[in-house]
Amino acid sequence: MQGDKIIDGRGAHVNIIGGAGITIQFIKNVIVHNLHIRNIVSANGGNVIDAVDHIGFRTRSDGDGISIYGSSNVWIDHVSMSNCVEGLIDAIEGSTAITISNSHFTVIMR
Repeated sequence: MQGDKIIDGRGAHVNIIGGAGITIQFIKNVIVHNLHIRNIVSANGGNVIDAVDHIGFRTRSDGDGISIYGSSNVWIDHVSMSNCVEGLIDAIEGSTAITISNSHFTVIMR
């Protein structure tokens, strides 16, 4: 995913279940809204767009519901998450300006 994006589940019942979660990597200005994320497991990786002109390869997802790497201005709103193998949200590699609001988190499977 590139920056300046909205993942918007309003008006639909959007579920991410039983596979890899969402990766937000080296981008700015992302909104994740009204999703249900559960039963996330470690899974095989793939290509990750981390710049307008670069696609990197991620060998494996680690089982986080939402992984945020080196990103800023991320807003996670009205998201429900449960039963993710590694953790619900992981923000690393100097990620800043992350807001989590109006969300519901339950059961971490560590």
